[in-house]
Amino acid sequence: MSSPTTIVLITGANKGIGFAIAGLLAKEHDGYHILLGSRNSERGRKAAESLQREGLSVEALTIDVTADESIAAAVRTVELKFGRLDVLINNAGVALDIGKDIVTTRAMFEETFATNLFGPAAVTEAFIPLLEQSTAARIVFVTSDLASLTMRADPQGRDNHVAAPAYRSSKSALNMLALGYAHRFRDRGWKVNMDNPGFTPTDMTGGRGTRTLEDSARNAVRLATLGQDGPTGTYSEREGPLPW
Repeated sequence: MSSPTTIVLITGANKGIGFAIAGLLAKEHDGYHILLGSRNSERGRKAAESLQREGLSVEALTIDVTADESIAAAVRTVELKFGRLDVLINNAGVALDIGKDIVTTRAMFEETFATNLFGPAAVTEAFIPLLEQSTAARIVFVTSDLASLTMRADPQGRDNHVAAPAYRSSKSALNMLALGYAHRFRDRGWKVNMDNPGFTPTDMTGGRGTRTLEDSARNAVRLATLGQDGPTGTYSEREGPLPW
């Protein structure tokens, strides 16, 4: 393998949308090397090997977004091996109030926010020193259309039949977090954007969905590969912009 020109970390990428993003990005963009982030080392290794068998530039990286020690270890690994990070895709997430058995409301919110908000915040902050070594830093936050306050406030809004208060709230907060980073690094030319993959058949949705995994990965790949004239601070899906 020739020396990669763009180093990409995708969290929660051993399956589902994260895995689809990894595969699509590696297939369609030469010179991109994907660090396939996974909380479980063995699952991450197997997922990476399945893409390596297709001749793709992928390797596993153990990272649990809810554990600071794991995040710090992942940062050290990337620093020692590559000295920088070019693209961070914060994909790891949970939907504990969608068909899951959680004992208390407090536990549901705490566990949801731990992964969906605190995790991306901790990961992003930890990797900023390595992103600063890139000449074209990109950060993608995988969010949801369920985060939209505008659509939720509209009685006829899309997906208003879905309650999911913990999931919705965590993703709305994630959008605010992402906007903060977009503002913080705008003058440096970083591109920080939010992606809604859409309703996709994954473990999170119980295998239900209205689009393929590849379709769901398309917009994240687009945002991860934006040129210097690309936008920052946007909230979109494959079909176009979403209302805040």
